[in-house]
Amino acid sequence: MNIPVFEARGLGKRYGMAYALQDVDMVIEQGDIYGLIGENGAGKTTLMRIISGLVYPSEGNIVLFGQSKPRDIIQARKRLGIFIERPALYPHLSAFGNLKFYSGLYGFGNNSRIREVLEWVSLSDVGNKRVSQFSLGMRQRLGLAIALLNHPKFLILDEPINGLDPAGIVEIRNILTRLVHENGVSILISSHILSELQLLATKFAFIHKGRLIKELTHEDLIQSSQVQYRIKTANTSAAVQILQQELNIPNIMVSNGSEVFIPKNKIELEALLSIFLKNEIQIEEISLSSVNLEQYYMDLIGDK
Repeated sequence: MNIPVFEARGLGKRYGMAYALQDVDMVIEQGDIYGLIGENGAGKTTLMRIISGLVYPSEGNIVLFGQSKPRDIIQARKRLGIFIERPALYPHLSAFGNLKFYSGLYGFGNNSRIREVLEWVSLSDVGNKRVSQFSLGMRQRLGLAIALLNHPKFLILDEPINGLDPAGIVEIRNILTRLVHENGVSILISSHILSELQLLATKFAFIHKGRLIKELTHEDLIQSSQVQYRIKTANTSAAVQILQQELNIPNIMVSNGSEVFIPKNKIELEALLSIFLKNEIQIEEISLSSVNLEQYYMDLIGDK
């Protein structure tokens, strides 16, 4: 039986009288790509900092690679690869130089490993280039390379695709998928780009106001999907206001600035079109779509 890479039991972190994290129970199994979802300040980064040893919990305990004693957890953290917020890079050094510096902190100066991780993140061709000349996407990949230096078995990634263009996002996704399939790495990842997290993660955890309110697998998400109308209109705000009044739906999802999503079981198509016609809302396009992770999240926190 495989031992989970991480377990939290009644985990909490308090700053003064305010909880950043409260009563969290969770398990991350070997091979999981575990997506953390929540608004800013929900507690995602606090959880990652606790696992990484950057802050200590106020309540509860953690188990890391089966180890629960503080001294054993410190040793187990040597198997972590950590990317929390923006990576600390030295702009006057090359990519190779930055990796050389961090490999020294890990206690080894293996140039072959540096070349290997540069290859993993597709930076081999610019390994001798100064980081000051790197794009944001290249810096993010270099930060990931630093996290890979010590052959980690558990990656903790806080917003690794933040600010990347579509091509950069796809590249990071492919790297992470390869790490899981080829190296047996487990991943805890947060991202505000829920459409990308839906493509990558095998499990999801929703954190709201410091509490873990829901966990589900990718298969659970698919099975829970409901068919909905995707409505494209030039007057999104008016359409949302009218639909909220007519259908009594408090949280209507809007995507890409001009697409409104309504559950199909709330109204028949003919009646929906009648509402728009009566209120002189011009519709450019209407089609059927399945619920996505963003819609699931908005529905979940709607009453909380």
